[in-house]
This record gives sequence, C-alpha cells and structure tokens, in this order.
Amino acid sequence: MFEQNNYSQAQHAAVYQRYKSGANWFYWIAGLSLVTSIISFAGGGWRFLISLGATQIFDGLAEGLSTDFGGAPKVIALVLDIFVTALFVLFGVLAGKKMLWVYMIGMVVFALDGLILLPFGDLIGVLAHGVVLFFMVRGYMAGRELVTLEQSRAQAPPPAPAI
Repeated sequence: MFEQNNYSQAQHAAVYQRYKSGANWFYWIAGLSLVTSIISFAGGGWRFLISLGATQIFDGLAEGLSTDFGGAPKVIALVLDIFVTALFVLFGVLAGKKMLWVYMIGMVVFALDGLILLPFGDLIGVLAHGVVLFFMVRGYMAGRELVTLEQSRAQAPPPAPAI
C-alpha cells in the first residue's frame, strides 16, 4: 500500500510539472511579445521568435502611420500591445488554476495568431508558433490527466489505519 501511495505521488508530481510547464508558455508569450514591441518602438530591428503576430502587426502599422500622425499611433499600438499581452497573462493565471477550458481558448487564440503571420510570409514565426503549441498541447493533455488523477484520488477510500 505504501509503495502504491508513493507511486501515485510521484506520478502526480510528474504530471503536474508537465502541466505547469505547458501553462507557463502563456507567460513567456506575453513577456517576449511585450519586449519585442518595446524593441520595435525603440527602433531595434530584431524580435523574439515567440512573439505574438498581432502585436507585431500593431507595431508595424504604428511605425508606418507615425510619419503622418506623429507619436499617437505608437501610443495606441503600445496600449493594444499591453491589452493583448495582458490577455495572455490572464490565460496563464487561469490555466494555472486548472481551468482547462481557458487553457484551450488560449491555445486557439495563439494558433489563430500564428495564422495571421502567413499572409506576411513569416514562415519562421508560424513554425515557432507551432513548436510552442506542441508544448502547450502537451501541457493541456497533462492537465486533463491531472484532473482525472485528482478526481480518482478524491473518490478513493482512505487507507486503513496502521496497527
């Protein structure tokens, strides 16, 4: 009985680690996207591969419009960037609380974000989105396993007292 309990705890720990690793991608996406936007506004010419396509589009439009409208488009783009990255932070927070439906919505939004890069010919960005989605799906599947494992633990009869 003791060995079974240890196995169950070890299994739970491994599944939980995979789950958290997958859910933490939402934070990486948000953080790297915001840093990429700041680099763009500062005039830098590079970006992180794991950046949201939406924020890159906002930043590119702002850069193009700033010649005619001054700094206002960049301020608007920065506000939109913050909103979108905050959404991904929210996905991360709620996914971390085992809200699997939010986790799924976040993955769908990220997949759609990757697809908006296709018309711009950013195949490397699309590929990076695909790699990240692989790890997110792996984490989501671990989350489903984790919920099932925790439900079966809750329904199991308590161990017999030692004499």
